[in-house]
Amino acid sequence: MTKHFYSVKKLPIFLAISAVILIAGIVLYALFGFNCDSGAGKSFEVTYDAVVTISDGGDRVEEVCEETFSSVGIDYEKKYEAAPVIDSSSLADTGDFTVRYLFGEDVSDETLAAVKNTVEGVLTSEFEGAEIYIAVRSQAAASTFAGPAWRGAVALAVAAVVVLVYIGFRFGWGRTLTGLCLTVHDVFLTLALFALTRIPMAAAAPLLVAAAAAVISLLLWMVQCMKMRETFKDPAFRTMDAEEAVNECCKSSCKTVLYVTAALAVVFIVVGAVAAPGVRTFFLPLLLPLAVSAYSSLVLGPTLYLPMKKLDDRSNAKKGRYVGKKKAEKAEE
Repeated sequence: MTKHFYSVKKLPIFLAISAVILIAGIVLYALFGFNCDSGAGKSFEVTYDAVVTISDGGDRVEEVCEETFSSVGIDYEKKYEAAPVIDSSSLADTGDFTVRYLFGEDVSDETLAAVKNTVEGVLTSEFEGAEIYIAVRSQAAASTFAGPAWRGAVALAVAAVVVLVYIGFRFGWGRTLTGLCLTVHDVFLTLALFALTRIPMAAAAPLLVAAAAAVISLLLWMVQCMKMRETFKDPAFRTMDAEEAVNECCKSSCKTVLYVTAALAVVFIVVGAVAAPGVRTFFLPLLLPLAVSAYSSLVLGPTLYLPMKKLDDRSNAKKGRYVGKKKAEKAEE
């Protein structure tokens, strides 16, 4: 007996792989959440010349800042460091170094203003003649992104429903139910992988990414359905059982799905490369749900569709026998 890649016996293996990733992702999300760089709250930034005036005092600058934070009873949420850039084409040194601390909205402006005065006084006395710039800023990126992200997620969810309805009318109940299962699987698996890989994204992005994962999943599955519909019209496939027919069909549809996946990947990479930083943080992470959807359409989808095709084939065979019986009875009459 020929061993096929797509087999009902392998379905528990594929589902077990997904289950392990989902469970691990849920646990990690419960402990740490997503790696959201919201940019919300307030920032305390210290910029100094790390080449000439404070070439060896970078650690002391951060030490003064953090000691001052502790003395007034505030804790920063994240810290970023921007390394100095040396402009070798000019006689001027451009080795400015910036250390940036992010605080939540609960830290008052008055407290940060007092910290600024204290840090500025200490650093000026310790590094006489050094050019030190301290800025306190309010970050509103998260609040401004939340509205468009929510509207975008709703629009993508509506698009996913439209694609699913089209699959239902065009390709039958079996492939529609399979597409629905794949969509749910891909959305949750994508979010679990984001929690596991710790890929940074904006605070409102998980909802938007989940909706995008649903659309991508259905689009790739629709490509697979189109190839199945075209291939199953061949009279040679009518003599095959469900498992053999699906395996033979996927040999030709595999390349098409991969081509579409590669085209989408190029679009996401190009748009992410040329777009503004806020847009880039959305398009580049879409490569992860794209990979998940490609796996589902190429591996999990056809395997999940097998039992449904078997039921559909049996139903069609019974209908054929019933129609034949009616015709025979009419002929006898």
